[in-house]
Amino acid sequence: MANFNFSFDKCENCNGNSFVFDYKTSSIICKDCGTVAREKSIDYGREWRVFFNESYDTKARTGAPETLTIHDKGIGTDIRVSINSDGFSSLQFQNAKNLQKYQKRTRITNSIDRNLYNAFEILEHVSSNLNLPKYVKETAALIYRKAVKSNAMKGRSIKGMLAVSIYFSCKLSGIPISLDKVRQILKVSKKNVSKCYSDMLEILPKDTLFKVKTTNSLIYIPQMVNALNLSPEVEIFAKNILIEALKNGTIAGKSPRSLAAAAIYIACLLTNNKKTQREIAEIANVTEVTIRNRSKELIRGLNVEINL
Repeated sequence: MANFNFSFDKCENCNGNSFVFDYKTSSIICKDCGTVAREKSIDYGREWRVFFNESYDTKARTGAPETLTIHDKGIGTDIRVSINSDGFSSLQFQNAKNLQKYQKRTRITNSIDRNLYNAFEILEHVSSNLNLPKYVKETAALIYRKAVKSNAMKGRSIKGMLAVSIYFSCKLSGIPISLDKVRQILKVSKKNVSKCYSDMLEILPKDTLFKVKTTNSLIYIPQMVNALNLSPEVEIFAKNILIEALKNGTIAGKSPRSLAAAAIYIACLLTNNKKTQREIAEIANVTEVTIRNRSKELIRGLNVEINL
């Protein structure tokens, strides 16, 4: 199907707005008066057609879109040789294999490319493990590239900086994943990650850091409710409790995870769901004392009487 760029709305002769295209002369003609509005128009669409039992992939001559999760952004050339290559003699096949080997070497020409190649291989593994969407991977790759460009990688491990990059990306995207969980998947020590975290704070812009630090406690509720096998009713109650508390401004400066845990605990009491403070504390990775303190603060802000 043809795709043409109509940069005009009305005919210059009769002010009509109906046009037809003449495929023989490549002209755009006014349907009302017959005036030729444009001659030899350019077709911006594809010049091939897809028939039955054919796919766009077999006809298309373009590769995958540019991506930050590949060290060369996916615009490099890749030579591939199949074992079942027809018409290849043994000598030709060996030459093709050698070309493939040399081509892989030329794609990674310096230490920065090697660093990015190794890091993004690990990023793909972690993203698959955590089931992260594509836009989160792209953001994590962008943050890591900034760290490499700013020379913050000197003396720091790839896995440590990558763990912080993934964590920041999840925070910016509103995905409730803790840094400790990412660290455990990558098998990096807390000391290593804390140093990389401090370095990353100096690299990222202030507006980005503000978004990272101002985490909304509401994003933790669905995850905790699912982990505790609670009903959707509890989730709705817990969210409403936090929304009211946020409006009142009584929970400023408190840990988002502990506030979510306290809201779920209060919601369980209101809906007669029997969950102990210990059970919720284990899921939220906070102490029972913290849940009790945050619950009291939330109850005071809601002006209700609940026996904890």
